[in-house]
Amino acid sequence: MKNGEYVPRDWLVWSKVKQSIFCFPCRLFSKLPTASRSRLTTISGYCFQRNWKKLHDKIPEHQNSSNHKYCYIKWRLLEKSIDSNFTVDSMLLQTIKNQASQWKQVLRQILDVTLFLAKRGLGFKGTSDLVGVAANGNFLGILELLSHYDFVLKDHLNKVMKSQKLKRGQQSNYLSPEIQNEFVKCCAKKVLDVILSEREAAKFYSILVDATPDSTHMEQTVFILRYVYLNEENSLYEVQERFLEFVDCNQKTGKAIAELICSVIKKHNIPMIDCRGQVYGNGSYMSGQYKGAQAGIIKENQLAIYTPCACYSLNLCGVHAAECCAEVINFFGVVQKTYNLFSSSPQRWQI
Repeated sequence: MKNGEYVPRDWLVWSKVKQSIFCFPCRLFSKLPTASRSRLTTISGYCFQRNWKKLHDKIPEHQNSSNHKYCYIKWRLLEKSIDSNFTVDSMLLQTIKNQASQWKQVLRQILDVTLFLAKRGLGFKGTSDLVGVAANGNFLGILELLSHYDFVLKDHLNKVMKSQKLKRGQQSNYLSPEIQNEFVKCCAKKVLDVILSEREAAKFYSILVDATPDSTHMEQTVFILRYVYLNEENSLYEVQERFLEFVDCNQKTGKAIAELICSVIKKHNIPMIDCRGQVYGNGSYMSGQYKGAQAGIIKENQLAIYTPCACYSLNLCGVHAAECCAEVINFFGVVQKTYNLFSSSPQRWQI
């Protein structure tokens, strides 16, 4: 002021770039036409090119205008609402957070049910994919049971049930078989990562391979890693045998199986040079010294010592021993015929 007194005005701002003074709330909220605005409200502001001596009159004049008072009050109300989280944006953000929290709660229970069924080898699907139907399988059935004790899950299932009755697709419900398979695959990937990290810490390992036809008559070849791992809980070294994966393989030649073993090991970034043992059955295509799978692996790594399966070897010993004794052959023949006689009739089986 003229007398040297300082008057605080929190609405005045200085632009270093434009070398001008602006009214902050009026720049934000003023709805007056450009011609009716004060210089403090324009894009260029009140710059040094104008008469600075008149500024002490222009500021009080602008401060007492009705438009400035309106913009100033609106600015303060907005500031207060932001501080109290009462704006539309803050309420929308809170709504999004609540929805995210609800989805996390639903997905946590879906994941728990998926793990429960997968660990026990139980089926997921039923003859129906509809919520609330008795034949909808173990997965949906367990979720319906849990919904009796969880309001969020119950509300989600009710929405899905309503959309299914109206035959109207819901954007996402996370109950489809595809989502179940995706959950299982994610869990399998996590378990596999732990197995591979343990193998890397142990360094040396043995590979166990065996095959058997499944219900679809496809030859399922199973790969198992054996390694010695330090258990940090009790500081003891323990022998671990971990399942790696199933692979469809209809080849019965030693070369093809050896190539398959090498490809699976390479696929999981396991160095073949660290292999110290290989264990298979006694079939010639696996155990053959020259053309068997074990011979193909030894060409890759001479330290991968072949060991025949002990249980399979014991079984072969028992079979061959029995075939050498006529009395034993007759004994088991009589036992088999007796079993066939009684098992073919419910009345005889009751005896």
